[in-house]
Amino acid sequence: MKKKWLLITILVAGALVAWLCFNPPRRFGWCRFGLTTYGAMPRLVSDIQVRADGAVRKVPKTHELPLEQVQWLLDSAPETLIVSIGWNGAVEPDERIWKLKSVEVKILKSKEAAQLFNRLKKEGRRVAIHFHSTC
Repeated sequence: MKKKWLLITILVAGALVAWLCFNPPRRFGWCRFGLTTYGAMPRLVSDIQVRADGAVRKVPKTHELPLEQVQWLLDSAPETLIVSIGWNGAVEPDERIWKLKSVEVKILKSKEAAQLFNRLKKEGRRVAIHFHSTC
């Protein structure tokens, strides 16, 4: 009986370590259409925003992104603002977002947006992201 529990404990610990290796804290991990993993936490069909100070919130799904919806991100004074326009590029950011002068703006499809976010965080940059998880 002890060997069985030891084996189960080792398997669970191994699965947890593997999960955290592929889905690190404060980073995007395994992401696919409709599934976003951020901070080792899977989020189904959810759009999220991550501020430069690390705060995270779920936001309503929409294919139109007004400047007002990214203001929460801008309040954290990021060096770079990443706007994910979805896996197929369906989101249309407000023209005023493109023209922001106080921050470097990158508008990318979801896969590239998550990769850039992770790279900039690893470099120690203050980065914020609006992440669209579907089309």
